[in-house]
Amino acid sequence: MSYDDQYYIILKKFDGDTLYPKPLKQTAKRRFRFEQLTWGQEPLFFENAHRDKDLKANRSRQVPDVFLSATIPVVNSKIREKLKFFAFEGMQLYPAVYIDDEGNYHENFWCMNFWEELDCLDRNRSKFSKLTLEKLKLDPDADDLTTYKYSLDSDVLDKIPEEERLIFKMEPDDMGYVFVHQKIADIFFEEKATGVNLVKVSDFEEGMQF
Repeated sequence: MSYDDQYYIILKKFDGDTLYPKPLKQTAKRRFRFEQLTWGQEPLFFENAHRDKDLKANRSRQVPDVFLSATIPVVNSKIREKLKFFAFEGMQLYPAVYIDDEGNYHENFWCMNFWEELDCLDRNRSKFSKLTLEKLKLDPDADDLTTYKYSLDSDVLDKIPEEERLIFKMEPDDMGYVFVHQKIADIFFEEKATGVNLVKVSDFEEGMQF
């Protein structure tokens, strides 16, 4: 089995009830998507980006099991209880709070706080935008790549023990998607996690998530 069949991309699930969270100002300043947070400091706080619009429309969005801040998953405590037994590399589950439109604090969330990225993108087998292909001709090691279809580099992943690559954020890709191994994807599937859609790398093409 190829690595493309062993890994999934975590995507937001789009439907009529999709939650669009945004970090509060003090949370956004902490750069939790790129820098390691110090354990014991205050949680990360999120709110509905469409709060004012939803309140005017008398609309209430359900708080899902998992919501994404850009591409970064924030999972509930049930999922965290199963993930906490893995020793992840370059990522920790950090306390998070979602404040709903009525001002209620949902304190049972944990944000995937990444401070490392992994470049395991197979540039020969992946599909890119025309501008990215031109960029790669000039510099094969270029980053900020617009990728339409991913393929994972077996030469890179073969050298990393499986337990150290169960979850990672792709480095050269401009989307910054989070990739998870089948072992981690199975936890989301077992919990029937709402709010997210996990798509196998071999099946994914940019745009299909919308």
